Amino acid sequence: MMGEAAKAVGVALAILAVNLAVTTLAIVIYAQAIAPGHPAAFYQAAAPGIGAWTAPICGAALFAVAIAALGRRRPERSPWAFALKTWIAYLVLDAVSGAAMGAGATMVSWMMAFSMGLALAGGLAGAALAQRNTSSKEQIA
Repeated sequence: MMGEAAKAVGVALAILAVNLAVTTLAIVIYAQAIAPGHPAAFYQAAAPGIGAWTAPICGAALFAVAIAALGRRRPERSPWAFALKTWIAYLVLDAVSGAAMGAGATMVSWMMAFSMGLALAGGLAGAALAQRNTSSKEQIA
């Protein structure tokens, strides 16, 4: 089962990386297309607000897609257990990376709890989709 834990950590790390990239892209789009021409300080001030709505939504969607896809690839694996392992790894990695950047104290907030709750909901939705798809295939066979 050590391989499962390592895979969950890898998936969580990939979700964090893609989520960060999408959030960065949202900030760039804001700066280039929505509110161009402001000084850098304006965009630095806007970035946390943009991240506050893009990161939770994107994290939940990425969790749903990843867990559903991986659950379909390995139907013998419990998608529910894998979703939970991946979410725990995501929570730990996010907290550790935030603390390493000096934002540890500010991460403990209702917004962080909301974001992590959405990520968990996305993972559980992905598990449900994986299980539903697996059950449908079993009925056909």
